[in-house]
Order: sequence, then C-alpha cells, then structure tokens
Amino acid sequence: MNMRNVVSIVALGTLAGAAVTGCSSDDHPVRNTAAVSSNATNPVPTKIANEPKVRKNVALTKCAEIPGGWSAEGTATNPGKKPVTYKITVHFTTRQATTLDYAEALVPVAPGKTVPWAAEKEFHAEKKMLCPTPGISEVSS
Repeated sequence: MNMRNVVSIVALGTLAGAAVTGCSSDDHPVRNTAAVSSNATNPVPTKIANEPKVRKNVALTKCAEIPGGWSAEGTATNPGKKPVTYKITVHFTTRQATTLDYAEALVPVAPGKTVPWAAEKEFHAEKKMLCPTPGISEVSS
C-alpha cells in the first residue's frame, strides 16, 4: 500500500503543544498528506462540520496539481488569546463541481499567529480541478 494513502493519526495533544510553542508564517505548512480516500467503503463525507464564524480565519491561497493527485494550501490565523486547532476539509472537484476526492488537515495555531496549511491527496485527477472548502471548524485543543 502506498504510504501516502495510509491515514496519519496525530495526537491533538501533540498538535496543541506545537501550537503553544508558536509558529510563524515562515514555517512549513501543516500537512495531512494521507487523507481518507473516497471509495465504496469510505465515501466522501456528507456531514461536514462547518462554522461560518471560523471561516474568516482560514484562507485558501493555492489549488494545484501534485504528482499523482492534487493539493490545496493556505493560511490559518488565530486572533484569540488561546491556542486553537482548525479542521479544514477540502474537496477536489472537477470544474463542473463533481467531487473526485477530498482531504482534511488539522492545523494548530498559537494565539495571535498565522501559519500555513496544506492538504493533499493522491487520486486520478483531471487536468483542471477546483478546491472548495465545505468544512472549516475549530476542534478542541
């Protein structure tokens, strides 16, 4: 099995600890490169946590092809006084809005900081794809 298709599980405590130590926009994006595949046994989720008030803190800045799939990148900002972890769900869709696959990223952000994030997935993509983010939420830190 390709390692990029194995789901990476990272303890939120570790992520929150990393957020407390602080990050800058110069740091490497937090990547969840092994998102869950959309197939018959694990389809694209239909119920996705989404918090409109949190969306303003997450920006999508890049939607691009990667070898064997597609990637979305952006930044996440924490305007608060406590560390937060954002869960970002990205759908990789055709230009006609058909979802071919998806990826999720857990992004820890220290208070007052902005960090880069990325979510990518290996799948058979079309030449031109879109990267809508139907789910952006804050998870417990």
